[in-house]
Amino acid sequence: MFNFSGGVLAGQHDSQKERPPPSRPTPVTFPALTPPEPSLTKLPPAWTEGPSPGISAQFLNLKKPSDVRSDTLALLNITFRPQCDFETLLPPVSKDGSSYVPPKSWLEPQDREELEAASASESTPDLLSNARKAPDRRDFYTRAKELFFKNEDAFTNLTRKGYGSQAPLRLAHFRRFWEGLDNLAYYWDCSVDEYLPPKPENATSATEDPKQSVPDTVNGAAHDEKAVAKPAIASVEEPRKKAKTSADGNEILNATTNPTDTAPIKRTMPTTPIFSSKSLPARVAPSRMPWNGKSGSGPEKHEDFSKGSYRGLRIGNGAEMPDQYRLDCVRSFLEPIAWSFGVTFVPHRRPPVLNLEKVRFPVRMNTVGWRGPADRMKARQGWMEGPVLGVQCRPDTNFGSTGNLEAESVLDLTRELGGMFLLAQERAREGKTERRAGEGKWWTTVPRWGGGPGGEVGEATGASDDASPAVAPKAEEKPSRSRLGSKDRRRPTPAEVWKILRPGNPLWDPKIVYEAIGKDRSDAWDEVFMVSSLNHHISVLKLRVHPLYLQYLTEGVLPEHEPSDSQWKSPVLQRTRWYDLFSMEERTEAMRGIWGVIAYLMRAQDQAKVDVAMKEG
Repeated sequence: MFNFSGGVLAGQHDSQKERPPPSRPTPVTFPALTPPEPSLTKLPPAWTEGPSPGISAQFLNLKKPSDVRSDTLALLNITFRPQCDFETLLPPVSKDGSSYVPPKSWLEPQDREELEAASASESTPDLLSNARKAPDRRDFYTRAKELFFKNEDAFTNLTRKGYGSQAPLRLAHFRRFWEGLDNLAYYWDCSVDEYLPPKPENATSATEDPKQSVPDTVNGAAHDEKAVAKPAIASVEEPRKKAKTSADGNEILNATTNPTDTAPIKRTMPTTPIFSSKSLPARVAPSRMPWNGKSGSGPEKHEDFSKGSYRGLRIGNGAEMPDQYRLDCVRSFLEPIAWSFGVTFVPHRRPPVLNLEKVRFPVRMNTVGWRGPADRMKARQGWMEGPVLGVQCRPDTNFGSTGNLEAESVLDLTRELGGMFLLAQERAREGKTERRAGEGKWWTTVPRWGGGPGGEVGEATGASDDASPAVAPKAEEKPSRSRLGSKDRRRPTPAEVWKILRPGNPLWDPKIVYEAIGKDRSDAWDEVFMVSSLNHHISVLKLRVHPLYLQYLTEGVLPEHEPSDSQWKSPVLQRTRWYDLFSMEERTEAMRGIWGVIAYLMRAQDQAKVDVAMKEG
């Protein structure tokens, strides 16, 4: 039998069966900070004043993540804009003023009259920057309708188990996304969590089989599910207790059980749904754990369910989830959208590093969207163009748990900015060639040796105190052969490698045609987009940066004369709110917005206007 599921966990754990309880659920929290005010009228003082002015000198003093503080963020002189929707994030279409984001009517199927009207009005199809036909409403709806399925139905469909008279769902474009979301649900989805208390010792009857008692969890080891039985207080036919939200949305009823009672009790605590995408500060985020609820003014006692049993979806909490699960889910959510425009996601083949003058800082960039070349031969050889947009997934959870939400938020935002500056530097390489470190310098072209005792590396026959170096005898040259075999190929010795003079290793990928895809050629500013992911949510960021700022960031050289655009020294950062992938409404809204972002970046620009703008520049 062939197994095509890969690492999917679907069907491996039954939510109806009792098993040892997993770790407590991780609260869904997000960074929250008050950004520093940028310097717009003059250069920031840290750029020109002090014993070691400049951005790279300040970053060299960072020894550990806790050294990243608000002054480090203020050094970058970023202008922060408030959260916005996708329509505000993207400019309107130049020809008719409409939005690149598809209207909400595209989420509904077209009737026969609309199809006939669309086919009759269709003239010359719109083309993208790669000369491909732009996807239309039918292409959008074909993919979007797979996101309308309920999570439970899609997860059941992955196990290929029959469930009543309902026809099996057709998962085509987003099948890998549902597999990734199922993996996330085993760590994040606590909507059907049911913790059962341990069975009282004095309630054991003489006729009860002792093998049916719930065993304790020893050192976190997993027990066989066949050896785990349901306690007497739980009924087999009793449905799973789900979190019910009141009509006004201000209360959530979590069904919990008191260890001393035999009937479940309901405890009311003010909170928001677990899958809310609102960015709540972690300090004021209400507790979502049934054993850590607060009612009134005084905290309740922590109820210990570690020796009880559990029914639900989770096998762990969000902090224990492998980081690869989040990346697989987010990437498989973006791929069906990007493939419609000829964009594919491939991680960097060289280590992603941010250049700050002579310092190279490694940054997190999980994968990048690239445009495929029009030449099929080059595409088969692995050539790519771009980058178009990046994807950054971070495993940080429970912001504010250490009591310093501001510091954690500054560090998280700095990591996002590092990834976006990397994309901006790569897009700025358009039309340039890489200058490797030490290229053309004497220390990479002139052979030299200090003349010390013992000779050069690998040439000394032994330790010698003589002033004259020992010279190793030259090996006899082998007769040349017209046809080289595998035996004739050998690796150079360490001494031969040491003798080779060459500049540093290149940082640019030789099979990438760097290009600022989607940049408005009539404007000097570039717009960099990145999809950021935390918990089980995604957000889209946009950084508008000037080439003179990138020049100072990369080379440390300030312009000799003040540019006409005085805002060049302060990039502008915008972002959307966090969209929950577990929510059907929010993931369809996220797809609609990301579709518009890629459509904007892959648009074909008017070549006549571009030529005029280049002549004027």
